[in-house]
Amino acid sequence: MYIVLDNQSGEAFYRQIVEQVKYLVASGQVKPGEKLPSIRELAGQLSINPRTVVKAYEQLRSEGLAVMRQGQGVFVTENRAVSPSGLRQSQIEEMAKRMFAEGRRIGASKEEIMNIIKQVAKRIEEKSNE
Repeated sequence: MYIVLDNQSGEAFYRQIVEQVKYLVASGQVKPGEKLPSIRELAGQLSINPRTVVKAYEQLRSEGLAVMRQGQGVFVTENRAVSPSGLRQSQIEEMAKRMFAEGRRIGASKEEIMNIIKQVAKRIEEKSNE
């Protein structure tokens, strides 16, 4: 499992870990039932305090994405309600919420934000058809 932390993002390391694990599951790169790296292993790989990894794993557990098995480790839940497509939808919803919140913060209307999204989607589609 490949996770990279960004010191410049302003987002807490544990949140970055949570979001990246969600992305890896939603994209199918990490499968339900798959074991996540141990706390020490991931902390060493990322050069961070193990307590940060514990906090991330506990957050994943509280969101129903991970299961902690005593003496075995942390595993991605096999719960069908936490399917890759369901996670993908929730990830996109979170991105949309952030986009609308930021757009509103700078004074954009809902219609303006929607028009920009449509324009960007159209440009991306045109480029992929070339």
